[in-house]
Amino acid sequence: MSFFEKVSKKEAISWAFFDFANSAYGLLILSFVFPIYFKEVIVAGRYSDLWWGFAVSLSILIGGFAAPIIGSIADYDAKRKKKFIIFSVISMVGTASLYFTGPNMLLFSLFVFIITNIFFEIALTLYDSFLVHVSSEKTAGRISGFGWGLGYIGGIVAMLAFNPFYSKGFIGDLESVYKITFPLTALFFFVFAMPSFLFIKEHLQIKKEEPFLKIIKIGFTNTLKTLKEIKKHKKIALFLLGFYLMNDVLVTFFSFMPIYAKTTLGISISEISLLLLIIQLIGFPSAVFFGWLSDKKGSKKILLSTILVWCVIIVLAAIATSKPIFYVASILTGLVIGSSQAVARSWFSRLIPKNRRCEFFGFNGFASKIAATTGPLVFGLISSITGNQRIAVFSLLLFFMASFLIFLRVEETKQKNN
Repeated sequence: MSFFEKVSKKEAISWAFFDFANSAYGLLILSFVFPIYFKEVIVAGRYSDLWWGFAVSLSILIGGFAAPIIGSIADYDAKRKKKFIIFSVISMVGTASLYFTGPNMLLFSLFVFIITNIFFEIALTLYDSFLVHVSSEKTAGRISGFGWGLGYIGGIVAMLAFNPFYSKGFIGDLESVYKITFPLTALFFFVFAMPSFLFIKEHLQIKKEEPFLKIIKIGFTNTLKTLKEIKKHKKIALFLLGFYLMNDVLVTFFSFMPIYAKTTLGISISEISLLLLIIQLIGFPSAVFFGWLSDKKGSKKILLSTILVWCVIIVLAAIATSKPIFYVASILTGLVIGSSQAVARSWFSRLIPKNRRCEFFGFNGFASKIAATTGPLVFGLISSITGNQRIAVFSLLLFFMASFLIFLRVEETKQKNN
């Protein structure tokens, strides 16, 4: 049986390469190099966690509200690929512009990062909606997992390639060298996103040209209509609630763990780089394997299993008083960091109506982005008020437990096409 059974191999691989490309942004800008620079240079002090949580939360909140509307518009005007490219390229330009951030430039730095992340998050939503076209119902799990896994390879390549620029820190003259990482990340993103820009097909039926304002109105109208009809899609609504809570923890975890490792556990930047490299190495085969396994055993069982592992990871990270314990948590993270998201993406693709896929992936993006507005902000508030990041880490456990209970209630049968 072929891995790419009954789908275009060229198109599926080109689609997956966008995961390879955007991983540089997700790892170096959202999780590691820029967050540490933001905390220790742009906003130095007790409330740096709060400011970073605010920046991540606000950008994702705005992107979350826009995602289903833009998805609905893309379903209507059949120009999803064009929008996907535009939002991606603007996020790349914004990433390069982070080079111009620095000390005593809080407002400017917030503005550049927030705008960049809004466009990045909307581009991801549009990208995810192509999964249903580059895979079949039987291969959605493995191809989704292949994309996530390829993303971790991309993360490894970007980390190793740019390590000479950020590994020595940002003290004195090294600051400008450290910041070169940002435009290089943008270049990496652009180069490896090209296969998806060139070879993914539109797939949607071309529709009549409409004035811009009318298209916007249609997007709002269709989105509101879907919200009113949510009772007809109970499985989807329940799934989105569970995904909301799960993603809340994942975004917070990605945003703060390198900061937590450096601030609370005293782990150096070079050691954090090594840990992230290990996570990426484990994440690639794990995401592909669990994606394949979800096609065989069912997405629900696999996703619930990964959430249980995440609960163990949170506890270990929170109680870690030595580096070895945190290293164990990091290894476990590699097993489920991509697997949980890849399996959730493929499960959702099987639940949604065929003729409204882009819009519903917009709602999926909406759920994930609204989730991300609470987690980082709650973490930042708890950390700032208590002065203890461990308490903030423990708070994440409640979100995972709630998501597990909700996913238990979601049936795995396929949604009707209406």
